[in-house]
Order: sequence, then structure tokens, then C-alpha cells
Amino acid sequence: MAPASRLSPMAGLLNAMARLYIRRALPIIAAEQRAVDEARNLNHRLRDARDFADTAAAGYIDRTGLEA
Repeated sequence: MAPASRLSPMAGLLNAMARLYIRRALPIIAAEQRAVDEARNLNHRLRDARDFADTAAAGYIDRTGLEA
């Protein structure tokens, strides 16, 4: 026997709840993604600054002509 062409009321409710959740979750997910990106960028900037400071302290950076 072929399946019915319409959904049951429970399936319709479930689909409606899923659509509502997705619609409400998208801005929250985007904000959390921005926060993760900002944290990653901050981590990269801090790591680069620390690497540069370590390299400068070890004397590996040639500053000839840079402090003019």
C-alpha cells in the first residue's frame, strides 16, 4: 500500500517546531560564531606578539635601520 500523501498532525507539529527552532537559532549561532572568530583572532595576535618578543629578546631580529 502506498504511503498517504499528507502528513499526520504530529509530523506537522514536529516540522513546525523544527522550523521555529532553526529560525530562532540562526542569529544565536551567528553571534557565537563571531565570538569564536574574535577569540581565535585575539589568540593569533597574542601568540604572534609573544613570538616576536621572544625573538627580539633572543637577539634574532636585525633592527638595523628600523629605529630611524
